[in-house]
Amino acid sequence: MKNIALLAPDFSVEHSQDFIKGVLQYYEKCPDINVFVTQTLFGHDSKGIFDYQYWSGLEILKSAQIDAYIVISSVYCSLFSLEKIKEFVSQFDNRPVISASIDLGLENSYAVINDCRQSYFDVIKHLKKEHGCKKIAFISANSTGSPEALERFESFKEALKKNKLKFYDDLVFEGGFVSENAEADILKKIKSKNDLNFDAIVSASDLMLVGAKRAFDKLGISIPEDILAVGFDDAVFASLSSPKFSTINQNIVGQGEKCAEIALRVLNGEKVEHIVTSKLYPVFRQSCKCISMSDTSMIYKDADGKICKEETLKGNLLELYMNEILEKHKYASLLDLVKAANTLKQLYFNLNYLVDVAMLEDLAFCLYNEPIYMNKHESPNIPKMVELLMYSTRKNDCKVYKPEIVFNYHRNICPINSIREEHGAYILYPIFSGEANYGYFICKPRKKNFDAYTVNLKILISVFSSAIEYTNNLVQKEQLSNANLHLTETNNNLYMQSKTDELTKLLNRRGFMEIGQRTIDIVQEMGNTCLVFFADLDGLKVINDTYGHEMGDKALKLQAEVLKKVFRASDIVGRLSGDEFGIVASSMTLEHVDLVREKVRNMNREISLQYELPFTLSISLGAVNLQTSSVLTKLLTEADKVLYEEKRKKHAGQNNANSNA
Repeated sequence: MKNIALLAPDFSVEHSQDFIKGVLQYYEKCPDINVFVTQTLFGHDSKGIFDYQYWSGLEILKSAQIDAYIVISSVYCSLFSLEKIKEFVSQFDNRPVISASIDLGLENSYAVINDCRQSYFDVIKHLKKEHGCKKIAFISANSTGSPEALERFESFKEALKKNKLKFYDDLVFEGGFVSENAEADILKKIKSKNDLNFDAIVSASDLMLVGAKRAFDKLGISIPEDILAVGFDDAVFASLSSPKFSTINQNIVGQGEKCAEIALRVLNGEKVEHIVTSKLYPVFRQSCKCISMSDTSMIYKDADGKICKEETLKGNLLELYMNEILEKHKYASLLDLVKAANTLKQLYFNLNYLVDVAMLEDLAFCLYNEPIYMNKHESPNIPKMVELLMYSTRKNDCKVYKPEIVFNYHRNICPINSIREEHGAYILYPIFSGEANYGYFICKPRKKNFDAYTVNLKILISVFSSAIEYTNNLVQKEQLSNANLHLTETNNNLYMQSKTDELTKLLNRRGFMEIGQRTIDIVQEMGNTCLVFFADLDGLKVINDTYGHEMGDKALKLQAEVLKKVFRASDIVGRLSGDEFGIVASSMTLEHVDLVREKVRNMNREISLQYELPFTLSISLGAVNLQTSSVLTKLLTEADKVLYEEKRKKHAGQNNANSNA
């Protein structure tokens, strides 16, 4: 069995949907091919708060099980530079990479390139010959730096020249592949209908043409009465808009099929050209007056003027409407599972129902030993070993909970025989909640249109991550109760000795991080407030240098006593290192911080007098709530920043007092 990974930035993008459809159509007739499809979004550059988590799917697909990669570079390049695409593709250990529309120029890469020069020539020729256009504007996406955008711009200029028409710099509008940007730039340069000084406009994408139409509508300029318009992409909405857009069809489904063919030929050891071209063709509709505005039939004219029937509309409108209603019912059913407080075992009991509602055949959940915590600025550090937690297969009507299978995803993405040995398409999705990434699931979709899975797979992530967190918090709550019992009743217990600081008898760093994180998890589960303090004993070095390390140790022990007395028995207090302490205080808010500081100051003075210290104990405290993160290490870092500011104010106050004296 050969395994091919298909990397798509976004399942919801029509371009990606058509491309995936083409790849899967080609491999339907290949009984020895498995395709693993993942939606990566754009990693650290993703727009959503936690969308960068999807990038971890790419890490899993670096597995040695994958023989070749198909990459929808044409969509990645809308946000990534060519160098960045090369960077993540270079991680595939020289395995074959087939790139859509972008030549990566690597020894192991192949590309199916859209040659838009001929289609642009046909468009300009058509506008000039059939409609008498002499002055043609262009909506560019050059600001993205996308090779496709630059090629379309150069092809447009070349087409003007070959058709003996002049190119005007001032008739280039910038849209960056975004409709709002195109609209804004047109409104910036054209103030009224009287300023219109061109008779046609060509756009590097249909989406930017939508923005242009909005701008023209605001200016009282009508398409096609006042100006003709041609887009690029032949998106579904192009044939449904009013007027229906003339455009250039990229044959994305065909491009997907071609990429699939090349991947298979390369794996079979055939000699394949590194660059293969794919032809595009113009589609002339109402926006260039080729089809009457009163004609509601689904037709267009080709470059030769021949009337053709539309093939891009995916089903009739009634069918689309009925499918949409059905999808909403499925979403509602999945959301019911999110709202329920399911443990993992309870979720397992509903697994077959979940598989059915989500329109899947097979579904396997694979978990890391411990969750990894990702953020927008770091690459995921995924552990090698993964546990198969549960799976369901419709074909065998089988479901299993905790089969006690631990495996290395670097060698094998999923140990279930039906997924390893039965050919077909599988979707790989990371399981995450906020910053926490728990693992991934693999599922076999029943439907070929991947846009149908954009929403329900996100819901599936929420269902499973909620079950993980709910189960873990139940377990952790019990463990925390036991740990606190050990702490208050028996410090001689070996378990607690490993987590107790020998000098201060507080929790050591290991114990504090473990029990403190559990406390935060439970607090958040219960919806309560919580503060995390980072504290630093002032002047420990001076005490050691002046009075000796024995006195320094005494200061640390007495400061620990103060912290234990000021904070409650339910609060988690620990010595992190040297002169640093940490506290997790549940049910506290930031309004309590000044009161805590005052109590600590007063008790420090009292204990210093009581033990006749040659100095007065002093400690600085910084505190944060759980609004910034749910991870204790990150909360301590933020509290340390607040502590630094507290120390700065304290030193400034001391300096002012000295100067006044």
